[in-house]
Amino acid sequence: MTFQSTWSNLLEECEALGEEATLVMPLSEKPFQITDVQEHRIVIEFPDSDEKRPLQRDQFETLARRISDAADSFDLERLPPDADPYPAVLILTDINT
Repeated sequence: MTFQSTWSNLLEECEALGEEATLVMPLSEKPFQITDVQEHRIVIEFPDSDEKRPLQRDQFETLARRISDAADSFDLERLPPDADPYPAVLILTDINT
């Protein structure tokens, strides 16, 4: 599957989430919600603040490639702190199909 297919599936899964759906970042365990799904990004918001953050398509593609290239497993602790929400959203789709 090309990343374009993965991205399209991810956008569909994000749009299908209910308004109150809350995801949790795997490292910091900080909750967030998806507030907007756009062609090249997914916008998240943290419920404990008014902070909104766009998650860019190219960053999802890089993460998906690194996960696919990992021999046995991908160590999430290798991610920079600002990348913590990416795996929580990417898991909504199966990047290995």
